[in-house]
Amino acid sequence: MANTNTKFRPKKMDSGFCCNNNIVLIGFMGSGKSSVGAQLARSLSRVLLDCDTLIEQTESMRIAEIFAKIGEAGFRQKERALAEWLAHNVRNAVIATGGGLPIFYQEIRNLGVVVYLKTDFETIQARLSDEERAKRPLFVDMQKARALYEERAQSYAACAHHTIDTKGNAHDIASAIITFL
Repeated sequence: MANTNTKFRPKKMDSGFCCNNNIVLIGFMGSGKSSVGAQLARSLSRVLLDCDTLIEQTESMRIAEIFAKIGEAGFRQKERALAEWLAHNVRNAVIATGGGLPIFYQEIRNLGVVVYLKTDFETIQARLSDEERAKRPLFVDMQKARALYEERAQSYAACAHHTIDTKGNAHDIASAIITFL
């Protein structure tokens, strides 16, 4: 359900970008949002806010435990509440979203300039160790993960202001993002 309370919505600038000056990284699980976000935050002297980490800290549970306890729908409610809080309260930050946030939070552009880190599925598979996969409840079944990846790719591209291919290291990707900001 969309938030109809416009009193606290950030104003839009003529360019269509939100005026809060945040950089919002989106992409599938394992696309490098946290790694690139850390490098980008260092390069720009900004704070990095990792949505999954913030939820884990608030709930005192890992994402997999949250899914097990309250299900995906419950997790998405927490994710949405965090996104709305970020949109209303955070400025000049780098925000690394969870892979599902842009899918389940249609107002993602209210958070800032949205950058899609486009990564092919094979690269994501190669990046994630078994331990990393175990932390990601939606990555347990590889066939389902691939189907989810294919389902989400168009949505990521549609809500992004910019798309960048993630071939290369985090420093190079962050530098490329800085050139178009």
